[in-house]
Amino acid sequence: MKRSNILTFLSYAAMIAFCIILISMKNTVSVIGDNTAESTEGAKETETCADKENTNISMGGSLFIGDSRTVGLSEYSGLEGADFFATVGMSVYNIHKKPVSVPNVGKLYLSELLSVKKYGKIYLMLGINEMGYDFDNTVAEYRALLDFIRDKQPEAVVFVQANLHVTKSRSESDSVINNAAINSFNNAVSKFADGKNIFYLDANILFDDEEGNLSADKSQDNAHIYAKYYTDWGRWIMEQTALRLSEGNFDG
Repeated sequence: MKRSNILTFLSYAAMIAFCIILISMKNTVSVIGDNTAESTEGAKETETCADKENTNISMGGSLFIGDSRTVGLSEYSGLEGADFFATVGMSVYNIHKKPVSVPNVGKLYLSELLSVKKYGKIYLMLGINEMGYDFDNTVAEYRALLDFIRDKQPEAVVFVQANLHVTKSRSESDSVINNAAINSFNNAVSKFADGKNIFYLDANILFDDEEGNLSADKSQDNAHIYAKYYTDWGRWIMEQTALRLSEGNFDG
């Protein structure tokens, strides 16, 4: 074979070998990419399932008792299926004195509501309107209300909800309703939780600034969160409820 032909043959062979290597590398990258995509999709699916599991709890058979913050939950949170016994200005001192209009149930006193309907979960949030009253007496009245609810609904799991903070400007300018007083009251009622039938939920982590005050950009009046944030609160309540119920050891 002539030298020129040999060189031509070798050139063709080298080109063919190079093409084979390129094709092999492409397939390898493709497989790695597919595996990465599958891994990512799997992670997303797992995360989605976890999120659904955390919030996959019905609010049917639930009752929320409270003041204006709970009124906000009833209007904006999306906690479908729950009943709300709540009015602006409600406190442990007047809760038994006036009937409340409960949607789809009627206008009735708390004692009547707890007698005609059976609830599996009851959420209690009171204390902000009691600021300025004798502290020990207010805590005692809160305990009496909690006992009343447990007596009327012995099989219900009760969730004591912490009062939300006010903004820094409100806290520093108000000698009665301020975050030091709110924290003291929240701490007192948190001790009623037993981890079995009564649990404590503190949603301030959702709305506080780095100093432990209600974030100013989340409130217009320095005391209540904007309507758009109630959905976050409602979702958080569902997540925390699912968590507590999965960990609890219930007597009722």
